[in-house]
Amino acid sequence: MLSTTERPCADGNGMHPKTLRLSLFVIPALLAACASTPEHTRATPEPSMATATPLREAPAVQDTKLAASQPFREDAPRNYTVKPGDTLWGLAQRFLKNPWSWPEIWYANPRVRNPHLIFPGDQLVIASIDGKARLTKKLTPHVRISPLDKALPTLPLEVIGPFLNYPQVIEVAELNQAPQVIGSPDGRLVLGTGDLFHTHGGMMRPNATMAVVRPHKTLVDPVSGDVLGFEVEAAGKAVVQRNDEPATLRLVESRRETRKADRLIGLPNELTHDLALKAAQPGMAGRVVSLPDESTRSAQWQIIALNKGRADGMEQGHVVRLHAAGEIAKVDTTAIPDTKTPKGGEADGASTFDNPVINVRLPDVALGDAVVFLVYDRVSYALITEVTRPVRVGDCFSAPTESCR
Repeated sequence: MLSTTERPCADGNGMHPKTLRLSLFVIPALLAACASTPEHTRATPEPSMATATPLREAPAVQDTKLAASQPFREDAPRNYTVKPGDTLWGLAQRFLKNPWSWPEIWYANPRVRNPHLIFPGDQLVIASIDGKARLTKKLTPHVRISPLDKALPTLPLEVIGPFLNYPQVIEVAELNQAPQVIGSPDGRLVLGTGDLFHTHGGMMRPNATMAVVRPHKTLVDPVSGDVLGFEVEAAGKAVVQRNDEPATLRLVESRRETRKADRLIGLPNELTHDLALKAAQPGMAGRVVSLPDESTRSAQWQIIALNKGRADGMEQGHVVRLHAAGEIAKVDTTAIPDTKTPKGGEADGASTFDNPVINVRLPDVALGDAVVFLVYDRVSYALITEVTRPVRVGDCFSAPTESCR
């Protein structure tokens, strides 16, 4: 038998003489076995990183105090394979109690490519990183070649995409300076793709592509009464042919007919980065001022306009909490008369007010959340991501952990 100090895959130095003869036969065989070990079964060192080991327990721990302190939902999966059609917001809802806390919980694993992006097929795991529960991408042996634009979006692009292609709001000062359609070379009043037309006013760069819009709704702040801007309908896009007075343009895209008095404004900047989720700043509060789809109420995955914008500190990616204003309860404050009423006097405790009925407003009712994806100076647009009842114009919003009052 081999001594415990003998190592079969070594050179055999330091062996006891009595084992030398046996070793002459055993050691070559063991060396051959070591040499034939498949490469993929050998342990290979991994790059150093912060400690990232899967949690031994699911987030749904039994200790209620500990569970309440964890950022993860009690039913959050410990391992999830990302599927086509998933969104960043959907994953945040699946894993976290507060989806807007994603930036604090996500761990960009330095051992994987593009650690800040998530692709279909990626495996997400809850891990302990430096003693804190975090969500991260699991290092897997498969090779995936995916263009960066195939990474998961924060919100469904099929819903917000049309809002990113055309302007949605034109503010008062911009409207007054915007060139307007005054006619066409052939005298037609209704124009379509390929037609030439003339405009008056404003300055446009030669060969610039402009949006043709039609103001159709005035946005008024329900608190101050100020005009915030004008919602516009997109008629199409046109390219400047000659920047004279009047200027000449050609329609290159039509969504509806172009008419006299339509306005031309610049196209919005492309969204060059996806939205980074974050809670709206404390104290942010306002009202829903419009439902762009012209319905009387909006539900999940529909768009709403808010009366706060860039000037108020609103940013793309801000998460806000939607509330319904509490109902007004009428309270009769008339005191119940004492059965022993003094002769010729008032009952003890009787009300001396002429109108004993008062109005008491009940607390606001939280409806759900919305994510801001488009911001103007005084107006912003948000996508409703979850809601318990349809949202109406006049409903209020606040930072996620606050109420409207």
